[in-house]
Amino acid sequence: MISSVNPRSGVAALSLLGAVNQTASSNNQPSVAQKLLQDVTGNTDDTFKAGKAIGKIIELVAGMKTSDAPASSDSHQLFTMEGAQRTDYADGSYSETKAGQGMSVSDQQFQQTVLDTMQQQAQGTGPDATKAEAYLAAYANGTIQETDLSTSQNVSSTMTLTNTYYSDGTGKGTGFSIKNQGLENYMQAHTYMGDDGILHDNATGKYASITQNGTKISYIVF
Repeated sequence: MISSVNPRSGVAALSLLGAVNQTASSNNQPSVAQKLLQDVTGNTDDTFKAGKAIGKIIELVAGMKTSDAPASSDSHQLFTMEGAQRTDYADGSYSETKAGQGMSVSDQQFQQTVLDTMQQQAQGTGPDATKAEAYLAAYANGTIQETDLSTSQNVSSTMTLTNTYYSDGTGKGTGFSIKNQGLENYMQAHTYMGDDGILHDNATGKYASITQNGTKISYIVF
């Protein structure tokens, strides 16, 4: 379903937790689909270079319990570590791992990070700056079109989060991955690379991009 996005609705404009662990290529040369994703994200492993924001999001998710997650108005809930599988090691350290679906942060948190980044990009020059300006204008006008791929279009996503601890329970580290399936095929079928080197929507010719907040994936046109 395609719906018009209101500026106050909490739309996520670009991926913050990226399209990690995409289907591997059989050689060292990037596939056409990987090139498309790179145009959307800037990097096939880190869809959105948000620096410290990514670390903060992982920190938030790592400490979440179900009681911390507010109810969502749609089918997407915040990813929590409730029910994580524990593994104990000989030195007394241990890890907790959970794989599943859910948003990394609330739509509102994600939206603000995205807007800050797009505003920064719009201050530059070149095709990326022009695209950022177009996004900001569409956001202000409420004309961004969003298609939720998480519940349709043969696209799925799974996030795996692992927290490791020392024997005394002190946090040791956190690792995560997000594996998307079907996204490359969707992008190939619905987008093309413009003369500006930026991804565009087949049907309208407008700018196109992928939004991903945890495993919540959307296709946006603006």
